[in-house]
Amino acid sequence: MENINTFDFKQGDTYNDYVYKIDTNIFLHIKRASHAVAILYFTDDATSNKINIPNGIVVYTYDYQNKHKKVVYEPIQQEYVLCWTDNYIIEFNKRVLVNLQNQRKWHITY
Repeated sequence: MENINTFDFKQGDTYNDYVYKIDTNIFLHIKRASHAVAILYFTDDATSNKINIPNGIVVYTYDYQNKHKKVVYEPIQQEYVLCWTDNYIIEFNKRVLVNLQNQRKWHITY
């Protein structure tokens, strides 16, 4: 059974940091940097010391026009910059950890 959580870029401080334990002492963090950007990084416990991106981590999406072509993201130093408009898949040792899917929708008013 899959777990589903929501990470809402519009919400206040309550929902701006998502933490997921991926190994004995490796935690994945997604932290909102603005209403459009989040930062993905890793720590050695749930709250503190940032660590290098663990070996085996891959962050990617699929090409918009060719749905079978992976587009692998490169980190900036030890972080990934994620934009709310894109979908991302995060793997650890070829196992999907997190699938981030943007629920693209517009509220149309007139």
